[in-house]
Amino acid sequence: MISAQQIKQMQSAQLIKLIKWVGGQSRLAAELGQSKQTVYAWVKRGRISASAAILVHEKTNGEFNKADLRPDVISWEK
Repeated sequence: MISAQQIKQMQSAQLIKLIKWVGGQSRLAAELGQSKQTVYAWVKRGRISASAAILVHEKTNGEFNKADLRPDVISWEK
């Protein structure tokens, strides 16, 4: 079983990987229609919002899977 700490580390690692892939926090904010402050808050918190994870999954055609970005989410609703 995965611990809460491991989940937090996984979420943070996936978010950092996404930010690098897209070309930075500002670029991610623009691509998702979010403010730079929102993306900064995700980084500070160590995870993307679940609704943004769905959008990332769709925009990247599954390259960044919503379940990998947010393994703590049990049920996915849009």
